[in-house]
Amino acid sequence: MLTSLFVTLGLMHLIALASPGPDFALILRTSLHRPTALGAALGISLAIMVHATLSLTGISMLIASHPLLFMVIKCCGALYLGWLGWGALMAARQQSSTVMASTANELHGWGRGVRTGLATNLLNPKALVFFIGLLAAMVTPEVDGVTRSLLVGELFIISLCWFGLLAWSLSTDRAQRLLLRVQRPLNLVTGVLFALVSLSILVSMGAELVA
Repeated sequence: MLTSLFVTLGLMHLIALASPGPDFALILRTSLHRPTALGAALGISLAIMVHATLSLTGISMLIASHPLLFMVIKCCGALYLGWLGWGALMAARQQSSTVMASTANELHGWGRGVRTGLATNLLNPKALVFFIGLLAAMVTPEVDGVTRSLLVGELFIISLCWFGLLAWSLSTDRAQRLLLRVQRPLNLVTGVLFALVSLSILVSMGAELVA
C-alpha cells in the first residue's frame, strides 16, 4: 500500500514538473550562468518541500480557507511573476550582443539563484493549490507522520534531480551555443509565459471579487 503511494505520488509529481511553467522558464532564464541555474533548481526544490510540508500538515488548507489571506498571497505571487516576465520581455527587446550581459547582471550568482527559485515557486498560488489537491487526494489521515516526512523528502529529491539535471544540461557549452542563437525569442517566450501566469492569477482574483 505504502509502496504504491510513493510510486504513484512520485510519478504524478514528475509529470507535473515536466510541464512547462514558471519554474521551467526560470531555469531557462538562468542557464547562461551554471551556478545561478543550479541555485535556482535548489530554490525551487526547497519551495516545493515547503509546499508539501504545509499541505501535509493542513496549513495550506487553512490558508486557502481564509479568503483575504489567500487573496494577499495570490496578489503578491501575481506581481512577482509579472515582474519576472517584464524583465524577460525587456531583455528580448535588446540587441543579441547585449542580451547575455543583461541577463547575467539581472540574475547572477548561486545565492541569487536560490532566492529567485524559492520565491518563484513559493509565491505561485497555483503551486499551493496543486499540492493541496494532490496530497489531500492521495494521503489519507491514516498515513503516519514518519511516512508523511518521507513523502516530503521524496518530492524534494525528485524536484532537485529534475531541475538540477535540467539546469546542468542547459548550461553546457553545446547548449549555450544553441541558446545564445535563440536568446531573444527565448526571452520573449519566457516573458510571455510569466506574464500569462501572472495575468491568469489576476483574472481569477477579479472573478472572485465580482462573484
